[in-house]
Amino acid sequence: MNARRVMCFFEERRRKGESLVMATVINTGGSTYSKAGEQMLIDSDGNFCGMLSGGCLEGDLVERSRSVMETGTAQTVTYDLSSDDELWGLGVGCEGTMHILLQALSLENSYEPFTAVVKVLNGHVPRTIEIHADDVTYSVVVLPAPSLLIMGAGLDSEPVVKIATELGWRCSVVDHRPAYISSRSFGDGVIATCVPADDLSSRLDLSIFDLALVMSHHLVSDRSYLRQLASTDIGYVGLLGPLKRRDRLLGELGDLSKKLQGRIHAPAGIQLGGRGPGPIAVEIIAEMQQFLAKHQDL
Repeated sequence: MNARRVMCFFEERRRKGESLVMATVINTGGSTYSKAGEQMLIDSDGNFCGMLSGGCLEGDLVERSRSVMETGTAQTVTYDLSSDDELWGLGVGCEGTMHILLQALSLENSYEPFTAVVKVLNGHVPRTIEIHADDVTYSVVVLPAPSLLIMGAGLDSEPVVKIATELGWRCSVVDHRPAYISSRSFGDGVIATCVPADDLSSRLDLSIFDLALVMSHHLVSDRSYLRQLASTDIGYVGLLGPLKRRDRLLGELGDLSKKLQGRIHAPAGIQLGGRGPGPIAVEIIAEMQQFLAKHQDL
């Protein structure tokens, strides 16, 4: 789910004191659109945010949410698509099963357990949230929204930020050139700051970031960024530019470059054959998503 979008959906309704229903995937089997822990919210008008399937189950979940909201009683539903056929079934062809728990969120229960989920999404440490329903306790692992630091606010940074925020990632952009920061349009929720390259680690808490992308196109600044990133635990460090440029920068770092081994991706991105800022941004985000998926599975 797009964590930022779901949280905005939630906050808008909580401010008005409106009730909601939270749908959580408890467990799955076979091929399914979502896996355990995925969630969506449904309001009293039947509007929903988040998706647990490709659109085939959401309508039924909205209908079921009405009784859950009215009674306040949680409901568990199982969708078995393993024997689904085109004539009598939904014709989805997913061939998997999903067990979903529907729970009412209201002022009376302080919108729990989603209030606890929001704290995790806004934080930086995964947590296991316990959900209680019908004398059964379910444990759901909630992962914080990924946090991306982009060093360099050139024109080519805009599509990277746009795609990342569409995925629900938290983005911060820094640049040592004030004009680059003031002339960019990154959208709501993106933190853009003018910071001298050498002051990066003293001005920002680098420990909160999962991903870092060096793209200032300025050798001195990029070298400074890499030097400071080498002393962090950020698992993905991307660097734009050709191999010759990468080798020069790492060579200038000396022994410090060893701390980047296994973490640096240069040139950044999965090579898909794209040219220009947009296609290159797709390549970079794809590689970052691949890293996140592998890291989350460990």
